[in-house]
Amino acid sequence: MKKVVIFFVLIFSIVLSGCSLLANQIPDESVDMSPRAITLSGEMNTPSIVEQVKSAVVGIQANVSGGYSIGSGVAIADGGYVLTNQHVVDGSKSVVLYYANQTTGLASVIWQDSSLDLAVVKSDINMPYLMCGEDLLVGEDVIAIGTPLTLDFKHTVTKGIVSALNRTLQIEGENGTVSYMQNLIQHDASINPGNSGGPIINSKGEVVGINTLKASDAEGIGFAIPISVGKTAINRLSQNSNWQPSYMGIFGLDTDVAMFKGENVSATKGVYIAQIDEKTMCKDCFIKGDIIVEINGKPINNVTDLRLAIYNLNSGDNLVVKVLRNGEIIEVNCNISQR
Repeated sequence: MKKVVIFFVLIFSIVLSGCSLLANQIPDESVDMSPRAITLSGEMNTPSIVEQVKSAVVGIQANVSGGYSIGSGVAIADGGYVLTNQHVVDGSKSVVLYYANQTTGLASVIWQDSSLDLAVVKSDINMPYLMCGEDLLVGEDVIAIGTPLTLDFKHTVTKGIVSALNRTLQIEGENGTVSYMQNLIQHDASINPGNSGGPIINSKGEVVGINTLKASDAEGIGFAIPISVGKTAINRLSQNSNWQPSYMGIFGLDTDVAMFKGENVSATKGVYIAQIDEKTMCKDCFIKGDIIVEINGKPINNVTDLRLAIYNLNSGDNLVVKVLRNGEIIEVNCNISQR
């Protein structure tokens, strides 16, 4: 695992008390903003892909105390559900979306998870949305669309390739705390502050990731969160607007990350339990050092697999968890709760 502790979070903040970038603009009628799933027919070149998908991408102005921050987002479900980064809308008093047809609208934050750096905002209007793709190959072409630096540059397009998969970054906070972002997509499409929350899109016009940060001491090294968890969260929210993820009460690491930290790990795949929340229903089911390899019959290879399994469960559901403990597979039964 490569340790990266210096990075730029891709958000652009402006401190201008009372400033607003809202403007009444004449809609660009050439951009089709009618609500629909955008799908491509056959192979297309990059300009044609961009022309098809851009109406699902938005610039974001999050108004916060003393000013506003700028980011990006993308709709991936009917109903105006827009996925972005949590750090884009964190602490926002109101959220303004800038659509591809040069109009603006309001949105409300309906879900956020700081540990994932993901958030969902719901647009006041329904809008076009993109499908999600999850099968990525290293070397595959990707397109990034976002709002670098200022809203004047909204819907900026850059292109690159997938440089690597399943990257883990060690992030050191200002107060000395250490956290990890795991299972990231590394790519070399140019991204800058303001690209936060914007999509990377494959040659089929599908969203495969959400840009979150870039290395500050190198060129062409950007990172995106795989779309799978955000897609699952939006699917649950579209069914129940009050949905909140179930909570297992563990902090886990991919086994290769645990090995990098010097832990004694006896499996190449799975989630190493590094901490357990003593206030949860599962607190007596696991011990530090257990490696989760299966939940309810589904293999758990990494932290993303674990999150997807939890997000698809409801509070009170019974879990049958297989863990590797002291070289043996042990089956554990517990009930999951909400935080």
